[in-house]
Amino acid sequence: MNLWDKDEFDRLILNSPWSNGFKNNVMHAYAGWCRWKGFGYVGRKLRTDERLPYIPSESDIDSLIHASGPKLATFLQLLKESGFRPIEASSLKPEDFDLSQQICYMNRPAKGSLPRMFKMSSRLTNMISKLVAQTKRESPIWAGELDHIRRNYELQRRSVAEKLQNPNLNKISFRTFRHWKATTEYARTKDILYVKRLLGHRRIENTLVYTHLLEVEQDMNYTVKVASNIDEFTNLLESGFEYVSDYEGKKILRKRK
Repeated sequence: MNLWDKDEFDRLILNSPWSNGFKNNVMHAYAGWCRWKGFGYVGRKLRTDERLPYIPSESDIDSLIHASGPKLATFLQLLKESGFRPIEASSLKPEDFDLSQQICYMNRPAKGSLPRMFKMSSRLTNMISKLVAQTKRESPIWAGELDHIRRNYELQRRSVAEKLQNPNLNKISFRTFRHWKATTEYARTKDILYVKRLLGHRRIENTLVYTHLLEVEQDMNYTVKVASNIDEFTNLLESGFEYVSDYEGKKILRKRK
């Protein structure tokens, strides 16, 4: 191909079997090369296919967490509670955690996102404290291990899916945890600006996709529990149940199946 012939380049790209998203990336790179060489090129912006992400049930997510070893289970629980991107979670260091207040800080966000923080559950705090104690304060807890963790997770996921005869588990990637968190928080709060801050998005357009998933989330079934005393109430909250209301002196809680 003659890179100096812009028409030939366009014909080759537009007739290729690549996705529109990949074609846009190639044209963007070519435009940069053209500017460097001193002649202009304005590639067309092709419309990319828009797909809604898969949102699993909480019970499916918890099945994967419970079946994993300590380090992987901690990573998955962190993704579930924080909504962090996998690359963000894998960059966390002991200095990013205030264990006494159960707070995790994200000060190295990816993709130009905003810094943020979240309140950890007692369960996650206990899980992460063990890894923090084994890691130097300035070193990443999962240093250089994201690909290894992902491969380990995929093997574990396949095994659990076969054991439970639940093929839907194989649809749950690391990024699915972020989509699940955003969708459930929007379903709970109906506050798109809160979800925007939670995810660290700078543009509201990136967050609005989760409003389209609300109908799916509303169709999900719940497990309902009743707490008769403070210990039962606390244990249910720590295991992921959310408070609904009081009835005859007891606490009603629910958790998505």
